[in-house]
Amino acid sequence: MKSKTPIPQERNETVRRELMSVLQDGAFTVGSLSKLIGKSEKEIYGHLEHLQKTGSLNIEPARCGKCDYVFEDRSRVKKPGKCPKCKGTFIDEPVFSAKSR
Repeated sequence: MKSKTPIPQERNETVRRELMSVLQDGAFTVGSLSKLIGKSEKEIYGHLEHLQKTGSLNIEPARCGKCDYVFEDRSRVKKPGKCPKCKGTFIDEPVFSAKSR
């Protein structure tokens, strides 16, 4: 029996370009971006980190749902685990959009 090798999905543009075109239409969380593009959240985070370094990404920071603390000085793209102020774990995800040129 021959083992079948998976055929990669045919794309017209790269994942980052597709991500930027989606982000230009509005603001999204990583979960919604993952569903729209069809890639894992882990892969989306990697691309968002690169876009952050290039300066083409707006980030609305994560916010604690319990005490309303805003994670403004956070350099990481991922959602924090818990709030440093109240130690709560109900954290609203950061929201991403493309910078307008």
